[in-house]
Order: sequence, then C-alpha cells, then structure tokens
Amino acid sequence: DGALDRAALRAKVMGDQAALDALNQIVHPAVRQRRDELLSEARERGDALVVNDIPLLFEVLDPAQFDIVVLVDAATTVRRTRLRAMRGLSNDEADRMLAVQMPAERKRARSHFVIDNDGSRSELERGTRAVFEELRRRAARAALGRPASTLLLAAAETRDHPALNAIAARYTDAGLSVRRVAGSAAALDHALAKTATPPDAIVATAAAARAAEQAWERVGRPGVLAYLSDDPDPVAVRLDLRPWGYERLRLVEPGAAGLKPRPDLFPVANPLP
Repeated sequence: DGALDRAALRAKVMGDQAALDALNQIVHPAVRQRRDELLSEARERGDALVVNDIPLLFEVLDPAQFDIVVLVDAATTVRRTRLRAMRGLSNDEADRMLAVQMPAERKRARSHFVIDNDGSRSELERGTRAVFEELRRRAARAALGRPASTLLLAAAETRDHPALNAIAARYTDAGLSVRRVAGSAAALDHALAKTATPPDAIVATAAAARAAEQAWERVGRPGVLAYLSDDPDPVAVRLDLRPWGYERLRLVEPGAAGLKPRPDLFPVANPLP
C-alpha cells in the first residue's frame, strides 16, 4: 500500500553498513533541505528561538553548527527496556541499535544542557520546562543584538499598553528592567531625562513611532530603536520575542543590500550606533 515498513527497513540496515549508508544518502539530504526551508521561514518571521529535534545529532551532524545543544539522556538499561517495550525490539536488536550511537559520556561532555529521562513523564516535563525557560531568557537577550539590561516601551495612549504586554512579560522574564511611557514626544523626553542611563532599547507602537524617533534622536540615538507594525493582526506583538530578529536589525543598516525593506522598522534610521 506504499506505507513504510519500519521494522523491515530496520532489519535490512541493522548490521549492514553499506545498506545504512545508502539509506542515509536518501534520507539526510531531504531532511536537510526541509530543515533549511523551515529555518529560512523562521528567520523571515523574525523568530528568536528555533528548536531542531535531531535524534542522531552527534553521529550524523556537527553539533558546533548549533548555538545550543540540549541532550535528553537515560541510562542504557532504561533505553534498552524502552526500545523493547515501545518498539517491540528483541534484546539483540536493541543492543545493536544502541551500539551504533555515540557513548552517552561523550555526548554529555559536548552538550550545553542535559535533561535526564530516567524518571517519570512529569519529571521529564519539569526538566524540559526549566531548560526551555533558560533558553528563552538567553534568546530574549540575544535578540537585542547586544548585552542589555533596560527596555523602554512607548505607546501613544495608555489604552495602547495592552498590545505591549507580551513583550514586557518576555523581557522581564529575561531579567531586563522594563519601563513604559505613553504620550507625545515631550512625554518620552521626560521619561528619558529621568533615567541616569539611557535604555538599551526603545520599542514603540506604530502610533507612537514618530514621537519615539524624535525623542531617540534628541538623546543621541542610544541602543536599538524599533516600532511595531500597525497591521490589524500584528504577529510582532502576538509572538514572544519579535520584532528584534537579527535580520530585522540588519535591514536598516546602511548598505544592507539585498534585504527587502520591512514596514515594522524605521526604513532609514540606523538602530546600531
């Protein structure tokens, strides 16, 4: 019926290096192409965090090409038991499958985070959630393009502040001090004058964009300046860490040839001093 018989395929390649190499030559290029497509889409959207789920990362790829490597590991006896129970493998089949994998000690040494999976599902979920929260904090800091500790969110009116709640929550969670101001350029000037150190980033709603730009210019263009699209369904507001993706900052740098302008950043100002 055209369906893949995984058991038959596994039996054919297990212990036959030539057959395994042939299978890898078929599968890996297609997987790599699809991964590149998804990464390109994520970069275009401005995503700050992308997760690649790669079972044999250490065996088939170079871990150094990824910013962070997270290993989910369990004792060999636990993995063997799970292969038998969940995949229906015999002891010999499970042992052969484990034998082709890099020893866990070497993988642990090359990983930034290790999540132990010897216990219950709830324990695994707690460990995974803790690692993901740390990755989100790191991504939030990295998305500004520089070390940052302060962020100013600007809106034209107080009623516009709810649109910035998601951004405020993400960056507060990342350890940044987040302030809000609503009103004209004068209100922004006043807010900036009250701070001993200029904010590392100023983010404004579309309605407050002009006032924010004027105030930013008057204080010497500190840090990053960005404004949100006034699209009625602004993904920049809905989705965690936007709009500070690396590509978006590059769009407004002088000489950013080949990069299509976007409406959610100032088209001429350079946010990178």
